[in-house]
Amino acid sequence: MKPLRIFLLIAVALVTLACNAIFPTEEPPGVGDKAEHGYALSEPVIDALEQYKEDNGVYPDTLTELAPNYLLEAPKKNDELDFSYSSTGDSFSFSFQYFGPGMNTCVYTPEKQWQCSGAY
Repeated sequence: MKPLRIFLLIAVALVTLACNAIFPTEEPPGVGDKAEHGYALSEPVIDALEQYKEDNGVYPDTLTELAPNYLLEAPKKNDELDFSYSSTGDSFSFSFQYFGPGMNTCVYTPEKQWQCSGAY
């Protein structure tokens, strides 16, 4: 690696550490207003997924399969909910991301419920 690149990587790491020391985060990932908003927006989708499985024996391959019988329309990524969904048929993973502080991701699976992580 070139010396300038190494210097830049070290500088970015030091700035990140300094920011964390100056502006410590008080809320861990998955806690706070933004996380609660993500949970609230996710709840109807998760309920629809569970009802779909109860009716069909498996989870849908895509969220578009939920509309119009389980949701009025399939959720779309937007400023309020940047989400991801994947299904194995027997299970699924639904996640949302939010900023503040740092980049946080909360993932829901039927087996583990909500698990959140973040990078500060």
